[in-house]
Order: sequence, then C-alpha cells, then structure tokens
Amino acid sequence: MCPLTVILLVTSFLIWLFVGFSIYKQYRYTTLIFDFLPFYFPLTILGFISYVAGILVWISLPLWFLILSIGIFVLILYAHLIRRWRKCYTLSLYASFLDELKNPQYLVHTFNDYQNTNNFSSDKVHVFIRHDVDLSLKRLSKIVELEKFKGLLSTSFFRLHSEKYSFEQALPLIKQLNADGFEIGFHYESLSQTKGNKDEAVVLFTEELKQLREIAPVSVVAHHGDKYDNHTLWPIVDKKSLEIWSAYDMKRDKYLTDTGGNDMVRQHGHHIFAKLDQVKPGDIVQVLIHADWWY
Repeated sequence: MCPLTVILLVTSFLIWLFVGFSIYKQYRYTTLIFDFLPFYFPLTILGFISYVAGILVWISLPLWFLILSIGIFVLILYAHLIRRWRKCYTLSLYASFLDELKNPQYLVHTFNDYQNTNNFSSDKVHVFIRHDVDLSLKRLSKIVELEKFKGLLSTSFFRLHSEKYSFEQALPLIKQLNADGFEIGFHYESLSQTKGNKDEAVVLFTEELKQLREIAPVSVVAHHGDKYDNHTLWPIVDKKSLEIWSAYDMKRDKYLTDTGGNDMVRQHGHHIFAKLDQVKPGDIVQVLIHADWWY
C-alpha cells in the first residue's frame, strides 16, 4: 500500500470518526473546539472524497467495490442524521414555537415572576423559558434577539467558568439582556471548581453570586451538570440569607427540555414542542433551551 493511499484513508477515517463522535455526543459538545455545526455535512463529503481517492489510488485491491459501498453507506447514514439535525434544530422552528406561545391561552413569564406571584390564573398556561448558557454566547444572542423581536422574555443562566467564554466576555451580553428586561440567572458549578470540596464550594458560590449581582439582579440559580454533581451543593447553601432559589425548586406541571440524551438522535427538536399539546389551563411549564444546539 503506497503512502498516499494510507494518508487518504486515514484522513477519511479520522473525519468520519470525528463526525460520528459528534453525532453520538449530540453535536454541541464539539463547540468546545470550534463552532462546527455548519460544517458537519461538508466534512462528511470531504471524508467520502478522501476515502474514494484512497481506493482509486489502490485500484488493484480485490473487492474494492465492496469497500467503496461501505464508504457510500457511511456517507448516506451521516448525511441522514445531519439533515435531521439541521432540519429540527433551526431558529425558524424555535420562532414557530414562540409564535405559538403568543396565542391567548399562554402567558410567558420570567422566573422572578414565579417568586413574586402567589396565585397564577387558572385560565392560562404559564410558561417560563430558561437558557443554560453552557458554551456559546453567539448562539444565545441569536436566540434572545428572536425572543425580543417576538416580544417575549426569558431567563439566561450564565456560567462563570465556561470552556468557551470568560465572565468578562459575557459581561456586555449580560448588561444588554438586563437592560432589555430579560432576567439573569446563575448557572453555578462551584463544586466542580473546588474538585468536590463542599465547604470551599459554598464559599465560592457566595462569592461568585455576589460578583454576578454587581452586574445585574440575580434571584434564581440552576446547577451545571458534570461529574461533580453540582446539584448536591444546593441543600447546604444558605438560601434564605442569600435570597436565592433554584429553577429546579419550581413546582411545574410540565418540563420541556432539549436535553434528551440518546433520544435526541431518534426524536430531535420536534418532540420538545409537541409536548406543549399536552398542557392545560392553569399549568406551569418550564422550558429549557440550550442555545448551543440551535442555529
């Protein structure tokens, strides 16, 4: 086998491995490296071209047609999965969801409304839209601009230790959201930052909450999920003195989320909003949308 064949085939396998891993890991995780969402299909085509070129260089290989068929199968499979994603996680789909929420039977609130309202009317469906800002400030900006255009408000929970943005980089967006009437929440990961030390984590939680409150009012938090189980810190936080509560404390009737594990590969975005048909007047509905998924 000549060196050129090896290079071409290895290149194709690496590309396909990357795209396959991205599909398995729900796409958004590769934004840890770069915003690859628009490039998955071109990468798949590039991998196929490299694969075919490698076979053509190695034309004397027996059963080369069978091996070429394997490449065609991978191309079709990946193209199908990527097409489903691109179709089901578009801003236009989210815009349609927002249009549905503008119908008279719905009322959209910020999380602060939940704490300040004793009784919600029984003739409306009460919707609370939440964004956990894990990785992409750019994608969040597009989401909230769409919400602003539709005249609806949401609550964005910011991390202070994201892999893709610093707190300083998030400040202009936080200030703008606050000025536009959107609510700011704290997406805490204090236990992760202290490697599981709960005493240190409580101190860090308090310090970082204060830091965020210097920029905008913050009355609600939500833990960031990872191996340190940040939610286990919540029971020992002095919630009363800090005047803070968790989005997970909300007594909701429906919880719609795009965090779907392996179900996302099979069902994708439509299954989130389809559940809205199951709500009834008087229900409280929390909607979690990660901007990282949508484009």
